[in-house]
Amino acid sequence: MHLLSTDNRSSMEFFRLVIRFLYRIRWYLAIPSMIAVIATWFLTRGEERCYEVATTIYVGVISNTPQTDKTAKEAECNISNLILLANTEKTMQHVSMRLLARCLMYGDEERDNNFIFAEHYRKLVAEMPKEVLSLIDRDDEQQTVANLTAYATPQKPHNYICRLLSDHPFFGTSNILKRLRAKKVDNSDMLHISYSCSDAGIAFNTLEILNEELICQYDELRLGETNFVIKFYEEEVNRLYALLRKAEGDPMVYDVTQGVLGNVDEMPHVSFTDDNRQLGDKELLLNSMSQRAAIDWIENRLGAHARTVRDHADFDACLQGIAHFASRICQLTLLQEGVEGATEENLQDAQTELQKAEQDTRNVCMNIAATTGRLTNEKRELFERWVGLVIEQEESLARMKTMDGMRKKLEEESYYRQETATEDLKAYHLRFMEQSYLDMIKALNDARIRQHELRLSTATLRIIDPPAFPIKSSRSQRPLLLLLVFIGTMAAVALLLFLVGLLDHTLRDRRRTERLTKLPVIGCYPKEDIMHHRKYARITGDMALRQLSKQLLSCLDTTQLNVVNLISTSEGNGKSFIANELCDLWSTFGLTVHRLCYNEDFYTDERRYIMARSIHDLCPHLQPGEVLIVEYPALNDYEVPRSLINAGTINLLVTRANRTWKDIDQKTLSQLQSIMQHPESLFIYLTEAGRDAVEEFVGQLPPYTPFRNFVYRMSQLGFTATENNVPS
Repeated sequence: MHLLSTDNRSSMEFFRLVIRFLYRIRWYLAIPSMIAVIATWFLTRGEERCYEVATTIYVGVISNTPQTDKTAKEAECNISNLILLANTEKTMQHVSMRLLARCLMYGDEERDNNFIFAEHYRKLVAEMPKEVLSLIDRDDEQQTVANLTAYATPQKPHNYICRLLSDHPFFGTSNILKRLRAKKVDNSDMLHISYSCSDAGIAFNTLEILNEELICQYDELRLGETNFVIKFYEEEVNRLYALLRKAEGDPMVYDVTQGVLGNVDEMPHVSFTDDNRQLGDKELLLNSMSQRAAIDWIENRLGAHARTVRDHADFDACLQGIAHFASRICQLTLLQEGVEGATEENLQDAQTELQKAEQDTRNVCMNIAATTGRLTNEKRELFERWVGLVIEQEESLARMKTMDGMRKKLEEESYYRQETATEDLKAYHLRFMEQSYLDMIKALNDARIRQHELRLSTATLRIIDPPAFPIKSSRSQRPLLLLLVFIGTMAAVALLLFLVGLLDHTLRDRRRTERLTKLPVIGCYPKEDIMHHRKYARITGDMALRQLSKQLLSCLDTTQLNVVNLISTSEGNGKSFIANELCDLWSTFGLTVHRLCYNEDFYTDERRYIMARSIHDLCPHLQPGEVLIVEYPALNDYEVPRSLINAGTINLLVTRANRTWKDIDQKTLSQLQSIMQHPESLFIYLTEAGRDAVEEFVGQLPPYTPFRNFVYRMSQLGFTATENNVPS
């Protein structure tokens, strides 16, 4: 219980110290804080309003398949990719260019609209060169974007559009990225994107254009390759359709240059060979394109391993061998299908040699790759797949080259007579063209079906919450900023004053004095107030003097001589004033009081003072029951005899509260304590003290206004007390 009470007293004492500290520095807290708030208000008076626009995009797989860990990871990856895509420089360049074109097309210098404020539009047009304004087509936004894009070439020195798209507050890509915030909504497949700026129309159109660009960029990444393949098939279908319509509408004219058949019996064989050759050419072309795309992708993953193998001479020699055997097999196959002369044994021998060349190539590639570093399991699989694709591509190229050579040779050796053209040959050619056209249409349909399957199996972007035009600006952060500045300034000033007070050696009050001098403080005398409390100076002085008198009288003995020694470490601390006031006060009490002062009643350089054995050497007529007040010179400059110091009933060290307690003062005090027989008779009395320090000894000082009564009661932790504020 005793420990608990001690802890509670310590906590309450600490709280009181904090309250008194804050009350003492109240003006230092209030004035700088108000100045900082006024300065902040003045600096932010031109702050523009902020308009915020937000949109929500669904990023997920729309299908009936159940969600697994793999699909969940893919969804997370899709959202991350979309966030990165929204923050790329390329996307922002497209958004900035379209936004600039839209604002220039629909801006109005007289009034605000849904695209740009009139003030911002006037400023934009005023800074823009005339040659740029001439590029604006107010009827076609796409043409305007194309004109601005063609004009904004980095090769042109001091290009205005490039400079505007780099540092303009509304159209600069870096400034847009700073104010753009994209984040995932909790654990869902939703992506929340917000953007804010000081123009409502620009904020709305920026986010609207960004949504369109995100969908376009995402579709390009997801369906770019399939779109390329579909485009190729569509071009082939159109080409074959034109050839078919021409063959159906025009008469078949065969001459020497066109290779007209001279023998009707040879027509099926030549047509069959030509059909196979065209189908084979198309198949080899498609295979070569797919192999080339796969090889490029794997080479990017393998890096140095693939480049080292590509640059090696043994690898080139192996590829040449594969090309030779592949070309030989193609020749034998065509001869076997078309003209007699090719044997099954020759074809099998060529295939065996080709397989051996392929295996040798794989071994050479693995040996070369081993010299560049150890391959991981994943990269080993990719490397083996890459080698196989390179071999397949080399074989396809060799076959295509062989077939082209045989085609040229066949065309050179063909010679047909125009007179032998018949209707049967025309019909056969039409059937072949029709079949090729139908095959290409089927391939086109298959590619489109695969594209739709890809759409179902991959993430789809869907605008769930489109951006809405902001009617009102966002709530300004200016009041919060002013509050933070006020609180921050107060905290900084309080911390600074606390550190100053912690390091300061000014005596100031009882606690600081006792901490610095290690002596008890018996009382404080207030300094003269030249401002508000000047008329209460005499009252407060009498209260402080009576408190000192009460403390001293309680230590005096009426049966013997009582000596009160007034000492100080330096001059000008108020010893004479305190001695005179005590003599006058105690005389009114009927006490016999004598006063001795150096340089008046005795001198510091005379023998009777220096060699004094007792106080009677200075004042021989003293009687028991009388009080002697002796004022000694400054201890830093003069020595006080040991006998005179020890003769004192009370030794009162008088010093100003507003002075610094220096090292020499502490050294003098230590020497004084070393010659004293009764160190406990030594006390400190502070003069020129503040009202707060005096109130610790005498209680509340006048005036007793309601506000001061409340402040004093709070400083004494009397939160619910009812006090008699007028002293009796």
